[in-house]
Amino acid sequence: MGFFSSWLFKSGLSFAPEDGKGTASSAYGGLGMALGNNGFNFIGALFLSQFRLGFIVFGIFTFAGVLIATLIVHEPSNLDETSTKKKEKFSLKNVKLIFLSWQIGATTT
Repeated sequence: MGFFSSWLFKSGLSFAPEDGKGTASSAYGGLGMALGNNGFNFIGALFLSQFRLGFIVFGIFTFAGVLIATLIVHEPSNLDETSTKKKEKFSLKNVKLIFLSWQIGATTT
């Protein structure tokens, strides 16, 4: 999960205004990581004997978090943008580039 949260932190911080990036970073590091790593482990331990109720509570937390994140992030619409990039034709040669080719005696430079 660390690889995802580091990307999310970096890209999420770019949405913050210049004068508020320090506050956003402190809030994420101080509150988010402390509550997420420690506080919710404690809450999860309370539901060890009632795991179905724990899943329901986790679902409520997740649903509320999704709603809050949706309300916070305001990305402008790009429906009126036009693309100048030409679409490449599909060929099996392009699919072959995905897979590594093995050769005896080949060196990588």
